Amino acid sequence: MGNYLERLSQQDVQYRPRSSPLPPTPLVSKPFPPEPAFAPEIAFLRAYGVAPAVLIAATEAAKCGVSADQALLGEGLMPEEDYYRALAKKLRAPYYCGELAISPDVNPAKAVASGMAALSPNPLGLRAVLAPRGASIAFLLSAAEQQRLPASFVICSPQRLAALLRTRMGEQIAREASNTVERLDPALSARRGLSRGQLVFVAAALILASFAALAAPVALTLPASIFLWLLFACAVAIRLTAMAANRAPTPAPEVADADLPIYSIIVPLYREARGVARLVAALDAIDYPAAKLDIKLVVEERDVETLRAIARLHLPARYDIVVAPKGRPATKPRALNVALPFARGAHVVVYDAEDSPAPDQLRKAAARFAADPGVDCLQARLVVENIDDCRLTRLFAIEYCVLFDMINPGLASLGAPLPLGGTSNHFRSDVLREVGAWDAWNVTEDADLGLRLALFGRKVGALDSDTYEEAPGELKAWLAQRSRWLKGWMQTLVVHSRQPRMMARRMGAARALVSLVLTASTVLSSLFGPIMMVVALWRTFGPSWLGAPTSIDIWSAVITLLLLVSGSQATLIGAFIALGGRRLGRLHALLPQFLVYHALIPVAAWMALFDLVWRPHFWAKTEHGKARTSIRLALAAA
Repeated sequence: MGNYLERLSQQDVQYRPRSSPLPPTPLVSKPFPPEPAFAPEIAFLRAYGVAPAVLIAATEAAKCGVSADQALLGEGLMPEEDYYRALAKKLRAPYYCGELAISPDVNPAKAVASGMAALSPNPLGLRAVLAPRGASIAFLLSAAEQQRLPASFVICSPQRLAALLRTRMGEQIAREASNTVERLDPALSARRGLSRGQLVFVAAALILASFAALAAPVALTLPASIFLWLLFACAVAIRLTAMAANRAPTPAPEVADADLPIYSIIVPLYREARGVARLVAALDAIDYPAAKLDIKLVVEERDVETLRAIARLHLPARYDIVVAPKGRPATKPRALNVALPFARGAHVVVYDAEDSPAPDQLRKAAARFAADPGVDCLQARLVVENIDDCRLTRLFAIEYCVLFDMINPGLASLGAPLPLGGTSNHFRSDVLREVGAWDAWNVTEDADLGLRLALFGRKVGALDSDTYEEAPGELKAWLAQRSRWLKGWMQTLVVHSRQPRMMARRMGAARALVSLVLTASTVLSSLFGPIMMVVALWRTFGPSWLGAPTSIDIWSAVITLLLLVSGSQATLIGAFIALGGRRLGRLHALLPQFLVYHALIPVAAWMALFDLVWRPHFWAKTEHGKARTSIRLALAAA
């Protein structure tokens, strides 16, 4: 630490504003002006060689409404370990590196939040480890000066204490992270698959269908077709209504820095060593007081490469590296649940490893939360960054434009249940914990959480802000990602159809119906929509040896084609408007191919169904860092 402080004391010049050149050396020496008064949390550092310029910078940064020590560490003006070692020396207390056992009765999350953990009985008579912040530091320093400080505690940095607790209580943390929703209500978790009632219903339906297929095929195909026609028609109507209701959210008044809350950012990482530096650059570009950011990078214990890549960056104290302990299932939502209990922010946002959020996104979200107490979650728009990599990424970008620029904001305007996207979801932290956070057993945890928020009467809004992310540019990667999404939608459909009466009672009949139609139509249209169309056309216009088509065959073809045309028309209209709003008119020529692109979805859907049977909770990892182009950088350059 001494060497670091010595180097830091020689760096006064780097903290001068760039607009203020160094003054010429005076010919006549003048007395130095007195040093400004610093807050007690940082003033003691002068005795250990920390330069005044560093403390001045921390004092300025603290004007955003945080304590001087949080400003100093959050802004990266001094490593957290060095600060707390200096504090321990000032308080004449031992610095704790894990030598003594922490009491097994300690709650890890509460200990980190309070900055105190009880120690197990030990021969030294030490009772607690302290990782103080702000006013607690000032109190300890004042007590030490008055020689009223008991000698029964040790000092530790907050990050070291959190890491030690997570390491020593990993089994407990892993267990709790896997069961957040089950502890709330087992019926809301995807862990156990079909319920007993659902199994009976499915078995009875299969038996009846088998008899009907043998005795009277029309008795099977006609009711099934009518059900699917009604479902698809309702889905098209909901999407058209949502697109018609789409309105730009009213911008909320800006919130002054001093009134901004602490904001937690959780980023789950797995095999992302190559992209860590780019991710950190994107997070550092966020326009939010650094001292009010609480960034959790969650890395699986077995992912040594990513952990090493992060360690090489020597990140400031606003970054907290959360190592997710071994446990089942090995999914993104479980990793999020590991980090959430340690999040200090009033609000929480989730980003993926490849995300580049708009710099002002957190400010906009904080302003919306402050202006509208009824909003509990905000979904920002997701935009494909590598649009120009290939034809597949262009078609993916069109799909995202329709969903995040048209349908989701429209559903939010209608107050309808909104299945969330996998990233850029902003939450009130207390509400997120109240509804059970993420279901670790659902591989499309975002859609499930959006519907669960509606189930608990919570409101989801659309945020007028973009997050750029990478789309898969290879068919194999696209199919793996899409099959995982559809497998998760199947799990979500199973979960939210277990208790339809309870769902209708809590949500209201209309919102419950919209919720079920959105999930069921996504799954069933992917599985059976193209098959229905092909069968109807084949029966109507197929070879003569099939026999003359019956009136049922003709009407079936007509209704199927009408649904196909209306659904395609709705999609194309939404895409045309959304692309125009994005100034991506050059992609209009791809709209006919966009319909062909949808023919890939049934392939992914049947892959998802088989995967759901054989390995329901397996997480197919999407590899990132393969993008060759960036529309975000191109727009910035233009």
